[in-house]
Amino acid sequence: MKIVNSISKIYIEQKPFAEKLQTQVDNLVRSNKKDSWHYYSRIKSEESFALKLETGRVKEPSKMEDFYACTLVVENINEIKNGIKFIESLFEIKNRKPPADNFTHKESSSFAFDDLRLYVSLKKLEYLPPGSLPDIVFEVQIKTFLQHAWSIATHDLIYKSDTVSWPKERVAYQVKAMLEQAEISISGVDALSQLPELAKENRESTALNEIKKFLIDSFPADSLPFDLLRLSGIVNDILRTFKIDLKQLKTIIDAETAVHRGVKTLDLSPYGIIIQSIINQNPVLFESVFKNEHKIKFNSIFLPSEILSNKINFENETNAIRI
Repeated sequence: MKIVNSISKIYIEQKPFAEKLQTQVDNLVRSNKKDSWHYYSRIKSEESFALKLETGRVKEPSKMEDFYACTLVVENINEIKNGIKFIESLFEIKNRKPPADNFTHKESSSFAFDDLRLYVSLKKLEYLPPGSLPDIVFEVQIKTFLQHAWSIATHDLIYKSDTVSWPKERVAYQVKAMLEQAEISISGVDALSQLPELAKENRESTALNEIKKFLIDSFPADSLPFDLLRLSGIVNDILRTFKIDLKQLKTIIDAETAVHRGVKTLDLSPYGIIIQSIINQNPVLFESVFKNEHKIKFNSIFLPSEILSNKINFENETNAIRI
């Protein structure tokens, strides 16, 4: 593309400042953002810069607000407010589009681009002279992973096709509509889950919730993992493997705790305590899963060296994983 000299001159003058700004902003955001958030940035190419000027939408060519721009991607729409607070803590917000959370320029039938854009600058320090980096306004988009995925997957279809394709754009925006509905469902999951059509349980969810309550009631809080659902599933497998119920397991754990083992054991995880307690209280039951005639339908039994199982007769080693 032919770019006239007057435009090239402005671009060449602005680019070194944008590169310095990019380095500073990238370091600032990446060193402070949540690990689960995604971040990236870019500087406009000279061709893109020239084309945007030719739209006539940029009143001051030397102050194009998205000459340098960055994007913060958060988990879902409930996290966007936290994303705004994060950007506000690092930069001075000058403007935003859309202007408010409860306003959009789109018709209800439209699914055109309308992601949140903040126009910000570095926070100014008293000792910095006018014309320094804090005077440069740049764009920060905040979007969800679903919004980000859509923009990446459909960008070339909408913006970079050699021909205008109504059916391709139609498909792209139909997908956007579906993803928006998915976002709304994720955001409102607590309310949706209370609807009569969804407010149900099955045997598995009931069992896991009962096990989770048992773990919380039985073990010290600092000994339990953050992922209690995963541990509840492991305990559920143990119950199935040994063909006992939660009441019987509680009796076994209580008996061990009464003799200063059980939940008072300090060098075992909750899983290890449960396995050790079964070994101590009912070795015959424990041995039964290693009998040749017993075919386990579930996971093998994991036995780290800290679990004392030397008195158990392992007839079928394939059912034990030892370290």
